[in-house]
Amino acid sequence: MNLTERKLLISLLGIVQNKSLSEAVKMMWQQGLLNRTALERLYIGNEVQRRVRAGEVKVRAIDQLSREMNCSYEKVRAAVYNKQIKKVRS
Repeated sequence: MNLTERKLLISLLGIVQNKSLSEAVKMMWQQGLLNRTALERLYIGNEVQRRVRAGEVKVRAIDQLSREMNCSYEKVRAAVYNKQIKKVRS
């Protein structure tokens, strides 16, 4: 993490300090500080994995989730197979 990133993190921590985790996340969401696209990819990946572990065929899980989320099959498929979630650097 470089100096600028540390300063940004300190600024963020100043906003959410003394808040519960759910309050902090809600506050960051309301202020547009969370990346919706990354959160959607995270949710889609986790949900498809959960459904496959429960015995559903992956293609069907992707199809059903795309219908539930009211988005294209391709969007869900891309989130599952393109794993574009960046790992946090230390």
